[in-house]
This record gives sequence, C-alpha cells and structure tokens, in this order.
Amino acid sequence: MALRREITTRITDLLKKNPKGLSITEIVKSGGINRNTAGRYLDNLLVSGQVEMRQFGMAKIYSLSHRLPVSSVLSISSEFVMHLDASLRIVYLNQPFLDLLGISEKEITGKNIEYSAIPRFFDETFPMVLSWIHDGLAGTEFKGELEVPTQGRISLCRVTPMVFNNGQKGVSVLFEDITQKKRGEAKLRESEARLRSIIHVAPIGIGVVADRIILEVNDRLCRMTGYTEDELVGHSARKIYATQKEYDRVGEVKYGQIRRTGTGSIETQWVKKDGTIIDVLVSSTPLDPANESAGVTFTALDITERQRADAALRESEARYRSLSEVSQDMIYVIDKDDRVLYINRQAADFLRKPADALVGRLRTSLFPTDIAIDQLKALRQVFATGEPVRSDGSMTVGDRVMWFDHALVPLPDAEGRITSALGVSRDITKRIATEHEQRQNERNNRFIAEHSVDIINRMTPECIFTYISPSVTTLLGYTEQEVLGTYVLAMVHPDDRPGAVKNIADIRSNGRDTITSSFRFRHKDGHYLWFESTTRVIRDAAGEIQEFLNISRNIPGEAASLRTTGKKGIRTG
Repeated sequence: MALRREITTRITDLLKKNPKGLSITEIVKSGGINRNTAGRYLDNLLVSGQVEMRQFGMAKIYSLSHRLPVSSVLSISSEFVMHLDASLRIVYLNQPFLDLLGISEKEITGKNIEYSAIPRFFDETFPMVLSWIHDGLAGTEFKGELEVPTQGRISLCRVTPMVFNNGQKGVSVLFEDITQKKRGEAKLRESEARLRSIIHVAPIGIGVVADRIILEVNDRLCRMTGYTEDELVGHSARKIYATQKEYDRVGEVKYGQIRRTGTGSIETQWVKKDGTIIDVLVSSTPLDPANESAGVTFTALDITERQRADAALRESEARYRSLSEVSQDMIYVIDKDDRVLYINRQAADFLRKPADALVGRLRTSLFPTDIAIDQLKALRQVFATGEPVRSDGSMTVGDRVMWFDHALVPLPDAEGRITSALGVSRDITKRIATEHEQRQNERNNRFIAEHSVDIINRMTPECIFTYISPSVTTLLGYTEQEVLGTYVLAMVHPDDRPGAVKNIADIRSNGRDTITSSFRFRHKDGHYLWFESTTRVIRDAAGEIQEFLNISRNIPGEAASLRTTGKKGIRTG
C-alpha cells in the first residue's frame, strides 16, 4: 500500500509541536489515526531517517530526527550496501559493491539474490548471509562478523529491516571490510583484555513515597544508590538528590505533570552513598489518582551511560557537520536548477573566491565549458532517476592538467522528494600520474627483459617459475611455456643441486637479500651449460619472502671452471 503524504505530514506536524517526543498512544490520540496506521507510518519515517525513537520504560518515544541522512552518501561509501525487497529481489547495490563483484547495476538489479553473482562471491558462507536476510525481512535486526575464506576478508555485517517509499517491506544489508582492523585487534587483544572493564546496566529500581518520604524500595534501587533498605525507608527522598535546588525542581515538575496527566517523568541526578553522582530517569504514578497523599509509585532507571553515549553522539555529529569544512575534497550542495546552496572551504579556496560569493551561482559556471556540459547532464540524471552519478575527467587549471573524481548524490527532503544534490569532487591528479608512471615503468622493464641476452626469471618462494624471458629459448632451447610452472632445481645439474638447496636455505634462515652462485642448467637436448646466477629476494613489509627475481648469465666452460675455485658444482658469491 502506498503511503499517503497527508498522514505523514500529520505525524511530523505533531512531533514538531512536541519536540520532547510522543508515544504511539499519544500520536494516535492527538492525530486521529488508528494504531496500526500510525505504527506503519512511524516505521517508514524511522527507516528514512526523519524520525528517531528512544525507549522510555516500556514505551517507545518518537521525535523528529535532526541528524543528517546516511542514504545520501551510500554511493561514495567505502562500505558495501545492498537493498532487497520482500521477494529477495535486489533493489539496490552501491557502486563499491558493484565494483567488488565486477558487474554493472543493470546486470544485477531486479534479480533474485539466490540467482545472482552474490552467492558465488560469498561461497560457502552464503547460506548464513541468506538466513540473516530472512530474519531481517521478519523484522529482526542483525549485526555480526562474517569471514569469507575464499575472499580472504572479514566483514562486519549489519542487516536492518526497512520500508520502501511505497510502503513495501524490505531489508538493508551493509558489509564493512574490517580485515585489517581485525588483524590489528588481534595484536592488541591481550593488553585490552587487562584494561577492559565490563559495564553492567543497572536494572530498574522501584519504590513508593508519600509526601516525598520513602516508604518502600526494592533490592535493585538499593544497589543503584548503595544504601541499604533501612537507610532509605522512612527518610526523605532529599537524601538521594545532589542538591536542594534539584530536589525542589524535580518535585515541582514531576508532581505538576502528575496533576495534569496522571503520570510524571523527569531526568535528574542522584548522589549515591559513596558520593558518586548518577543520571537517573524517574517516572512516577500515584497509587490513587484522586488522593496524591496516599502515595506515589516511582521507577528509577540509571541512564548515566546513556547520557554519556548521547553526549558522545552529539559530539560525533558536530564533528561530522564540521567534516565538510576540513575535508580536502571539494564539497557542495546544489538545487535542481544547478544553483549552489552550499560550498565548503576547500572548493572556495580552489576557485579563489569567498564561499559566500559562490552561493547562488550556477555550479556549471565554475567549470570549463566541456566539463560543465557533462556535469549538467549528470545533475539532470540524478534528479530524473533519483540515483547517484559518478564520473571522472581532466581539467586544465592554469598551466597544468588536473584530474578529478566527481560524485553527485540525491538529497531527499523530509517528505522524500529530491530537492537538492550533494556533490563531491576529489583531486586524483597524483593517483593518475602514479598509475601512468607505473605503466610506463612496466613497459620499460618488460622491454629490457624481452631483449636481454641473459635469462631473467621470477619465482615463487617455493622456486616455481612464474616468468621467464625469451632468451631461455636461445640459450637452453626451451620455449617459455615449457619452463613456466616448473621447479627450478629440476633444470639444475644433479651435482649442483645440494649447493643450490643450501643457498635457498641460507636465504630463508639468514635473511639475505641477494645471493650469487654458479651452476649448470640442462639444455633441452640434454647437455649442461654453466651459468652465473644472481638472485634477489623480494619481501613484504613484514619481511616475509614474496618471490625471487633471478638473472642468469651463460659463462664459458673454462671460466666456469675457474669460478668454482676447484670445487665441484655450485659456487656461492
């Protein structure tokens, strides 16, 4: 069933008038909406990021969200994101996921996930992923780690139920590559285990007061405050408040709420027996609504950790909002008419104009003509399809050519309409230059190897040929294909093999990077020729051997005899 904008507006207007939030019961009562309809529309608003929900005792309190929508940056995220409908059809894969699978959006969108390229990628772990997706479609969120041995990677998987704009249920699946993080965590796990403390969430305390004198408390409340039952019962509730001012404030607000609505709720601070201050959510209801002096039942929830988490979240959101201003990328927001609504400092500095002088201008006026035309087409595509667009290209700036990676992402408003787009332009000039230089070096090196009179080869740590230069045919009579994949010692004279084996062992045990030796290689027709061979060890950052690079030069028999210094077989330099 399609969602009606009228009902969505009615709910959001109610929440605007009540910034502290409303329960679903209050929304139903004030909005003239039945409970099932309100629940469905609130689920949709939660998924779209327009509303957020917090737990208040047994009730769920809904309020308007003031956070930035995450969906606007899915296409430029380094994480892998997938949306499925209730029939397991693939609705959306972001570009990093498509690149990982090596397919286009057209090839996979609309396919049932079980008949797509995804099961092959996840291999034997796919049934587990599929079970999480089924649970998500049933309304159960999931967050956990997934190791895919065939891919050599570990991902943090999040599965979240969602509702599409047309009211159809679906599921959002996100994979974050945490392979490097897990490797780092393994090194830190031992020290972290000694430092990490377990945080226990205190259970809800329950008590009864009359005229603010404590009449009854449960064990949980005692554990929260550090007092015994005898130390609380019969005493004024002032004992557990940090200050007289706070004690008076809570009484005024809470009992005022009780007289107006029958219940009262307030966040405050208590002081424990040991002097520790804790944040508490106190909710109260009179035993007899007609007789307040008969007593009031209250519950107390320790929200100290939640308050700290909220403060950390607010700080994180502030950092996120300021991230644009410190980003090295050029970031801007434009409307459907291509007018700049916002531009960050990096973009303004690049254009050598104040940011406020650029706001209101056409974005295409900031680009050369050919780039402007392409970017205007991309913008129109974003607003026409509601999908992000990504491109790259060069631009002449002064006397140099610069390369940029451009991304345009639709930004929906509170009602889901696309009224603006987020643009990010990243300078990739250095990357392009490095890639060009690498390709040129590869061409140069291959040219040298292909025309060398010596035999140049590469071998695995197990001494298996992975590359051999064409000179192997000239000197030893073999074709390159006959040598590739063979064991190097299979071509060495039997008398020279022990020395070659010793040299390899010395490289592994002594950490040598280069070794020179003389030995005999077997010609294809069966006779042997002397070669002087220099082997260089290629290691990774951890010092592990990745491969061997070898150059072997044919030496005359007499010279070879002299080089062996009278010894039979291999000679090490």
